[in-house]
Amino acid sequence: MKRFFALYSIVASILAVTTVSAQDVVTTKDSRVSNFEVTRANGKITIDMDIDISTLKIGSDETFVITPVIINNHNIEKLPAIEVMGRRAYLYGQRNDVLSVTDNPFYSQRKAKRAERKAGLKQSVSYNTTTNFAEWMRGAKVQLNMGSCGCDPWIEYVGTDDAGDVGQEIYNPNYICSYIEPDPEPIKVRNESHSAYINFWVDRYEILENYKNNATELAGILESIEKVDSDKDLTITSITIEGWASPEATEQHNAVLSNNRAKSLANYVSKKTGIKRSDIVAKGCGEDWAGLRALVDATPGLLYRDKVYAIIDSRYTLDEKDFLLSRLKPNTIYKRLMNEMYPKLRRNDYKITYEVRNFDLNEARELIDKDPKKLSVDEMYKVAGSYERGSKEYNHVLAVAAEYYPEVVAAAVNAANLAIGEGRLDDALKILKSSNQSDARVIAAQGYVYLLKEDYDSAHELLVMASKAGNEDAKHNLEELEKYLESI
Repeated sequence: MKRFFALYSIVASILAVTTVSAQDVVTTKDSRVSNFEVTRANGKITIDMDIDISTLKIGSDETFVITPVIINNHNIEKLPAIEVMGRRAYLYGQRNDVLSVTDNPFYSQRKAKRAERKAGLKQSVSYNTTTNFAEWMRGAKVQLNMGSCGCDPWIEYVGTDDAGDVGQEIYNPNYICSYIEPDPEPIKVRNESHSAYINFWVDRYEILENYKNNATELAGILESIEKVDSDKDLTITSITIEGWASPEATEQHNAVLSNNRAKSLANYVSKKTGIKRSDIVAKGCGEDWAGLRALVDATPGLLYRDKVYAIIDSRYTLDEKDFLLSRLKPNTIYKRLMNEMYPKLRRNDYKITYEVRNFDLNEARELIDKDPKKLSVDEMYKVAGSYERGSKEYNHVLAVAAEYYPEVVAAAVNAANLAIGEGRLDDALKILKSSNQSDARVIAAQGYVYLLKEDYDSAHELLVMASKAGNEDAKHNLEELEKYLESI
């Protein structure tokens, strides 16, 4: 005999690479589908679902067939069918070695006994299949067709239902951030900068060793120079002394005075250290208005500070600015400037420039923690290269290079890559932001970090900037980002 079961359908969208949240798709009197999931990636579609067959009413001679299909207009692809056989049909199939009525069965036996089913024992088919994705499947529907066959070897299907659209496959981007080899530094030039507050008599520029706190200030200058000069690894090449003045008196007078005081200190240093006077550059810088503004910033209790700012930032001449400051009311404002801030502007900044000799690998290994500033980034990387890549020692050297030479692009980018590999994205950004913000490699690396943080607006802005500057990593990552954004 032949007996037909009504056809029921379930329909769901084939979505993109991410998994759809599991849900009950449909309930009929003969089946229940739950945990329906469709995933799509790498040119494949995978369908998962659980089908409760506990309530199916199947004759002893019948086979119930559930056939999932992907359908779109005239295109259709049948997926492996689920077959549930009645008792005699199963025994007949066993004896005749015919346990399937379809070409590609997924399941062919209901294991629970009738008494167990009547007692409410649940039996579920966990269905899973994967098939190749084809372009016609875009906008297609998943449909579950049901039917049965008895003594006849064929199955009849009827009915259809609504469906959702097939989502586009999400592009899997391949972002890169290249390792950068540091440039060699055949001649290592370093410098140290300090400030000294030498007191002079009014409108005079002679160095008076025992005047006020000059003994301490002068001793500090000589000690800084001696520390460099006594180091056998260092050779002083020049010393630069800059003289600064406070705003009172005329601009021209202060320019001459600051220059004479710088020269006077240069003569003193040459005499005390034996360094050739020709190797000491002395120059007067005049009035330090930028320094005055910084001191006002640090003095929030100053009365009418906004008026002081307005004068400092105005386009008046320096002499006019000083005159306007002196006329501020109450006069305690100018007195505070004169007594608390102006003395700090009368100073000598000095810079000691020196060369550092080159070191072999063993020497560099000792210096990496003892005195890393003597090493070039190139020498540090040679030390790193003597260890296994990715080892604790290797990573430590790269971190030291970035700490002491954040302005060196190779050190910053490579240390950032190290932090990225350890999942420390915020640390990577911190390292990169301390480096040269005008270098396309640094900009591109920051864009790469923002890609990993999924901050695509920030990443896009930086990658466009670095791409325009010709950075190849940025061009590649920008193309990958745009493909990804288009796919979602």
